[in-house]
Amino acid sequence: FICQPFQRPFFLSDLAGFHVIKQRGGSRVLLGLLPLALLAGLAGAQRACPKSCRCDGKIVYCESHAFRDIPHNISGGSQGLSLRYNSIQKLKSHQFAGLNQLIWLYLDHNYISSVDEDAFQGIRRLKELILSSNKITHLHNKTFHPVPNLRNLDLSYNKLQVLQAEQFKGLRKLLILHLRSNSLKTVPIRVFQDCRNLDFLDLGYNRLRSLSRNAFAGLLKLTELHLEHNQFSKINFAHFPRLFNLRSIYLQWNRIRSISQGLTWTWSSLHNLDLSGNDIAGVEPGTFQCLPNLQKLNLDSNKLTNISQETINTWISLISITLSGNMWECTRSICPLFNWLKNFKGNKESTMICAGPKHIQGEKVSDAVETYNICAEIQVVATERPYQAPKTPQRPVFIPKPTVSKLESHQPTSAMPSPSADIPTPAVEPEYEHVSFHKIIAGSVALFLSVAMILLVIYVSWKRYPASMKQLQQHTLMKRRRKKARESERQMNSPLQEYYVDYKPTNSETMDVSVNGSGPCTYTISGSRECERNPSEQRQSRFLFQLLPAREKNLMLSLGRAAERGSRGASVLQDQRNSPHGSKHEQVLTPQRRLRLSALLN
Repeated sequence: FICQPFQRPFFLSDLAGFHVIKQRGGSRVLLGLLPLALLAGLAGAQRACPKSCRCDGKIVYCESHAFRDIPHNISGGSQGLSLRYNSIQKLKSHQFAGLNQLIWLYLDHNYISSVDEDAFQGIRRLKELILSSNKITHLHNKTFHPVPNLRNLDLSYNKLQVLQAEQFKGLRKLLILHLRSNSLKTVPIRVFQDCRNLDFLDLGYNRLRSLSRNAFAGLLKLTELHLEHNQFSKINFAHFPRLFNLRSIYLQWNRIRSISQGLTWTWSSLHNLDLSGNDIAGVEPGTFQCLPNLQKLNLDSNKLTNISQETINTWISLISITLSGNMWECTRSICPLFNWLKNFKGNKESTMICAGPKHIQGEKVSDAVETYNICAEIQVVATERPYQAPKTPQRPVFIPKPTVSKLESHQPTSAMPSPSADIPTPAVEPEYEHVSFHKIIAGSVALFLSVAMILLVIYVSWKRYPASMKQLQQHTLMKRRRKKARESERQMNSPLQEYYVDYKPTNSETMDVSVNGSGPCTYTISGSRECERNPSEQRQSRFLFQLLPAREKNLMLSLGRAAERGSRGASVLQDQRNSPHGSKHEQVLTPQRRLRLSALLN
């Protein structure tokens, strides 16, 4: 305790926890309680961590708690503040003024659409600012002027459409700048002029169509530049002036059709160039002449058909090259590239496929060249013509050997060449296409997938509409039953109609004709015999009819009546058979009696 007398009252109990004690003689003493003061300080430090946040020393984590604004009771001595994955929509003026010790600030994955010009006033020591994955469409010209010590600035995955001319003015210590996945259409001239120490710049996934000559002026220490997935149609290396330290440039998946260099100096620092996924159909001979130290070149997925020998001669330092996915024409024009790749000892892509001619489409370039002897050479045969020296004496005089496939090698050739022929005539190409193995595999896979799709549709229909399938099955079953019923009915009716004796008189006087025997008649037995009688035969028939027993006569008369009544004849016959005497009638037409009746009638 520290005791001191005072001549006048002195009260500081509300400020520091001191107590005033009254002593004898009217004097007063101030008792300073240092332990209580320390405890009060510790309590204040504990109250500095906001609710729903986590504090780790001088680092405050307020993540994923749907904060709509910056918490107010953050300790002024905090050096790191993470407000990621919240619902902050606006950064107001002097929003972080009390956090003058702040070194890094994470505000990514919020809904920030507006940033005040003075939002970052008071945090001059800030070195890392992450504003990615928000909805920022516009930034004021002086937004980042209060934070000149920034090393890392991330503005990627926003909706920025324009960069102000002095957007990055004063950021001389900036090392990394992310502007990926915005809606930028242009890069202002000298916008990065003050970023002298910038090492990494990402402008990929924007809408850039062209670059001004001085767009990257001042980036003397830049080593990596990303411009992939934009809308460039042509590239001139002169758009990257004096980038003496640039080692890698990424230009893949644009719409580049042509490349030119236009440099008056040698770009010796560039080691990695990615031009894949563009529309490059040809490369000028001097394009890579200014890049003597180029080590990695990616020309994958373009429209290249060949590469000239002059261009290949500039690839003196390559250790890796990718050329797959192009439209290689496997003719004599591919030979310079093929010969260079055959001797290249670095990392190379081996899936180069021929796009022409037709008879070798789909084959690997290396296989096609060796199979069809595309790059084979023969020496010039001496002729009577005077020899003319070539313009380039260092190269031997060769002429191309005609491209002859193995399938044509059996064709007969003349024993003696024509004296007027100086060079061989190219052989006629075969009229059929060469079917490669991968085409057969592709066709088989397509057929299998088609069958699988049909089976899948049938299965889904059966699962989706089971009632329809059941009705279809019932309908099919009913048709089968009806068909069986008709067949059984025919089988039952055929024995009844097999031995009918049909008697058809020619006029309505059926009974008179049958009894008296006058008029023509037709007898049909078992549906297979017919006879027409003349008058002499009629008399014989009447005589034979009189000789028949009474039962046969009655049966024949009944059949005649049934024929007269038409459709009722069958029912009459059935009634007679069902009558008590039906069995007797059936006994009359036994096989023996049928034979006897047939003999009598004949």
